[in-house]
Amino acid sequence: MSPKDASSFIAEVQRERGIPLNRAPVSNMDELLQVLADDEVGRFESATQLVAGKPGIEALTLHATIELAWSDDFTTFARILGELKKRADFEIKRLNTKRELSEALSEAEAKNLEQNQKNSAFDAKAKLAMEVLAGEHLKIAGGVVDQALRQFPKELMTYRVAAYLSLLSREWPNFDAAMAWFVDTETKDAGLVYLRALEALNRRRVPKQATLLFHESLRLNPKMVRAQAKLVLSEDGIDATYGEFENLRAVAPQHPMISILGPSIMSDYELTSSFRQAQAARQPPASLDSETPPQSPDPE
Repeated sequence: MSPKDASSFIAEVQRERGIPLNRAPVSNMDELLQVLADDEVGRFESATQLVAGKPGIEALTLHATIELAWSDDFTTFARILGELKKRADFEIKRLNTKRELSEALSEAEAKNLEQNQKNSAFDAKAKLAMEVLAGEHLKIAGGVVDQALRQFPKELMTYRVAAYLSLLSREWPNFDAAMAWFVDTETKDAGLVYLRALEALNRRRVPKQATLLFHESLRLNPKMVRAQAKLVLSEDGIDATYGEFENLRAVAPQHPMISILGPSIMSDYELTSSFRQAQAARQPPASLDSETPPQSPDPE
């Protein structure tokens, strides 16, 4: 699948499914910075037009940051779609196994099987499209970061985008070298703490540490939508996941993750809540005669 084909497929899905995506043009630098802070993927293309090809360290690093955030988001969406495909495939296997054991499927189960087969095929194609687009934006970002390294090799802004690029590319020695420029300041910078959180998730594979770091980046910058979106993936347990999903929906109701992952999270949460309620209803009632009988006096 080419990047052009991937973009066309995603655009078609957005139209058919009515997925809301703000595409308002970005007309000035204040809006560009706000678009990045709010993780408004639909406006990234317009944002790049303000800085792409412009001279200076600020233009180069902003262009790189947009492309890297774009790649970061598409990688996240691809991961989500991969998990949704696994769920669909599990249900397909379960129902096919039942049918192979000569157990007839009910009408509802037959419809469920058909729907999961469609879901699995869609998730696979959508995941591939997201991966293609993530790779395309990462490639563009790589070219811009190379320019920054050549033209401004002593600027901290250069190594911030170099660290982000190396992280997404999983080039860990380069990531370590870039982050070495921020030893004294990284714990106080929400963006750098976010990079450490991604490192914990993708390199260390320690979701609990990543969750703590995403929370810390939000403490430093409560409006960092990208960190809030990642918490939906890194949290453990449906209660915590649903809570972070609701937090994301409150601050960014049109974030693509709401449409992509929302139905699955809400379904899981409702099922878990129903199970707990049913389980609680089966518990024996507390005894009405709960008073402790009086003790006999000690013999003298």
